[in-house]
Amino acid sequence: MGKKLASVLGALALGTGAVLASPGAVHAASYPTCNAKKAVSASGSFFTYQPYYSGTGSRNCVMSQGAQSDAVYALQIAIDTCYQDISRDGIYGPETRQAVRAVQDAEDVGVDGVYGPETRKAMKWPLYMGGSGSVHGCSRLGV
Repeated sequence: MGKKLASVLGALALGTGAVLASPGAVHAASYPTCNAKKAVSASGSFFTYQPYYSGTGSRNCVMSQGAQSDAVYALQIAIDTCYQDISRDGIYGPETRQAVRAVQDAEDVGVDGVYGPETRKAMKWPLYMGGSGSVHGCSRLGV
């Protein structure tokens, strides 16, 4: 009888672990890793650069600690320009993870330190105009 109870409790514990999986684990299972940046139209002649997955062209992608790409660099520029000072090195290390957590908290989305579609839609992005390299404010694109 004791072994059956232990087996049932073990199964419940495993089941609970699956239910309590971090949002980042859910992101990673659902979307590819962002590996590039692309210009995205904002409004009028304004645009921004956002991370995307070059394999499909989709901006529905994720990044977490350990990623290293132009996509990370675009994210770091957005955070540095619109939220807080952060290094712009293209490496998603502890500083970037903490900055993403701060953005997620400020924008009232799930706080896990993993960049994904929910974070992209909620956060502000620097706006550029035409060929000028200067920033004309920050805006939440919502897409």
